[in-house]
Amino acid sequence: MSFRGNKFYIASFIICTILAIIVQQMRTDLFGINNLLDTFLGSAPSFLYLFGILSVIPMVQPNIKKLNKSVLIVTAGALTYEIEQYWTSMFFDLSDIIATILAALLMIFLHKIIAR
Repeated sequence: MSFRGNKFYIASFIICTILAIIVQQMRTDLFGINNLLDTFLGSAPSFLYLFGILSVIPMVQPNIKKLNKSVLIVTAGALTYEIEQYWTSMFFDLSDIIATILAALLMIFLHKIIAR
């Protein structure tokens, strides 16, 4: 993998982590303004945390076949956590599941573009 690709993944990890923490801290103050904003603020941490974690995988595993398997395994773990919230009286939100799937699909798509 080129240095340019590594820079993208490092920047992705750092930016996603910072944005996820900011959204997590500020979302309670912003809830209730708008339904669309509430959905975004509720699901953004799921997307950002997973995308940030998935950004580390290509740096350790640049092989596309193994990368796809690794992304699917990590995504399955995140989806299991989201679904588990339904039974453990935590807050279950279908938007979090959609955000998790979008993060995985975006990572696979971007890696295919960067790997060219």
